[in-house]
Formats: sequence, C-alpha cells, structure tokens
Amino acid sequence: MSRKAIIIIVACVAVLAIVIAVAPHFWIGGSSELSGHGWIAYIAGAVLTVGLSGGLFFLTFYSARSGHDDIDRPDDPAG
Repeated sequence: MSRKAIIIIVACVAVLAIVIAVAPHFWIGGSSELSGHGWIAYIAGAVLTVGLSGGLFFLTFYSARSGHDDIDRPDDPAG
C-alpha cells in the first residue's frame, strides 16, 4: 500500500474516532423529546433514503453494464 493511502486511512480513522467520541455529548444534550410520530417519520425517512440510494445505484450499474450509456460513433469521422 502506498504512503498516501496509509495517510488517508489514518486520517479517516482519526476523524471517525473524534465523531464517535463527541456524538454522545450532542445526543444526550438535546432537550426536546421526539414523539412517536416523530420517530416514525425519522425511521421512514431513513429507510426511504437508503432505498432510493440503492435503487439509483442499481440503475446506474445496470445502465452501464447493459450498454445503454454507450455512444454510437461512426467509424469514419469525416463522413
């Protein structure tokens, strides 16, 4: 593995560690409680976001592999 890749991996792990260390402070610090309807909306939004992302990734890979994205170019550019 190259030195640049190792530096990027170490930086990403460091940022992840900082986020994990700080996240509970913000989670516990919230003063407003979420109602049952709020939790339902929160979970539904997360599920729909992941589903939409997965569907769009599937369509991207399907389109690229099936040849729909290929450009038809003439063999002779002058004619």
